[in-house]
Amino acid sequence: MSRWMRTVGLLLVASLLVTLVVGCRPAARPFPSRTIEGVIAWGAGGGTDVSSRLLASIAEAKLGQSITMTNRTGGTGAIATQYVHDRPADGYTVMFHAENPQLYQVLGLSTLTYADFEPIILTVQGPTVIVVHPDSPIQTYEQLIEPAKAKPGRVNLGISGVGGQPYVTAQILNSVEGITFNQVAFDGDGPLATALLGKHIDVTGLALLAAVPQVQGGTLRALAVVANAPLDVLPGVPAIGVLRPAARSMLTTAGFFYGVHVRKGTPQPVVDKLREAFVAAYNDPKFVQFARERGLVLLGHTGQAARDYMAQWQRHMAWLIYDAGGAKESPQKFNIARP
Repeated sequence: MSRWMRTVGLLLVASLLVTLVVGCRPAARPFPSRTIEGVIAWGAGGGTDVSSRLLASIAEAKLGQSITMTNRTGGTGAIATQYVHDRPADGYTVMFHAENPQLYQVLGLSTLTYADFEPIILTVQGPTVIVVHPDSPIQTYEQLIEPAKAKPGRVNLGISGVGGQPYVTAQILNSVEGITFNQVAFDGDGPLATALLGKHIDVTGLALLAAVPQVQGGTLRALAVVANAPLDVLPGVPAIGVLRPAARSMLTTAGFFYGVHVRKGTPQPVVDKLREAFVAAYNDPKFVQFARERGLVLLGHTGQAARDYMAQWQRHMAWLIYDAGGAKESPQKFNIARP
C-alpha cells in the first residue's frame, strides 16, 4: 500500500471517529438543571428580603429546581449588584433588588444601573413611612420638623446607605421643609428597625412592607407616609402630599419598587423560562395576599414595560436628589433627561 493510500485511510478513520464522538455527545441539558443562586441586595428582615424569599419559594416549584437565597449587603446594594454582574450570564445567578441601582451613577456608588441587567419582573411598589420609637417625644410630623429646623443636623435619622429610601426621604424633606439631619447608616430596613427600637437613632424611613407590621403591632409609631395619599393599612397616618400640597409633584414617583433581574446577555430562552416561573409566582394567591395585606401596589411589569417604568423613576428621583444637593454628579452627565 502506498504512503498516499495509507494517509487517505488514516484521514477517513479520523473523520469517522470525530463523527461518532459528535454523534454520541449528550444533548445540552435544559435550563435549569442545577440549583440557582438568588442574591438579595439587602439585609435579613427588610422589605426586599421578606418579599424576595416568598416569591422565590413559589418560583422554585415552577422551575423544578431550588433557589438558594443569600444576602449580600453593602454599598446601598452595590456590592450585590456588582457580584451578580460579574457572574456568568447563564441565568444561574438571579438578583433580587430594589430601585437603588438607578441612582448609583449620580451618587458615585457604581457605574452599573439596571441598563446592565435584564428585568425578569418588577413585583411591587410602595411608599416609605417615617417612623419613631413609640416612647419618642416626637408624636407628629410637625413635631419632627420643628426640632430639625431649630437644630440643623442634630436629629439622628437612620439611613440604609446613600441612595436608600431613608436617604431619599431626607432629601425630600430637605426640599419640602428646608431641614437637614445627622444621617447614620445601617444595612437595610431590618437593622434600621432594630436601631430605632434600641433608641440608637431618633427617626427613620422604613419601606412600607417593613413598617406595616411594626406600626400595626405598636412597636413603632408612624408620623407620615411619603406619598400623596394616606394608606388604608395605616389608618390615621397622614400623607406628606396632604400636609404639604406643594410637594405633590415630587411625591408622584417617590417610593421603592422590588424586582428580579439577571445579567444582561443571558440567553433569551433562559430569560423566558425564569420569567414564566416568576410571573406565575407573582400571580400566586399567596404572594398577592401578602402584598395586599401590607398595602403594596402590585406591578407585574416585564420586558420593555419594566425598563420604561425604571427609566421614568430614575428621571424623577435622580433630578430630585441632584436639585436637593445630595448627588455627586449631574444626571445630565449620564443622559438622564430632566422630567
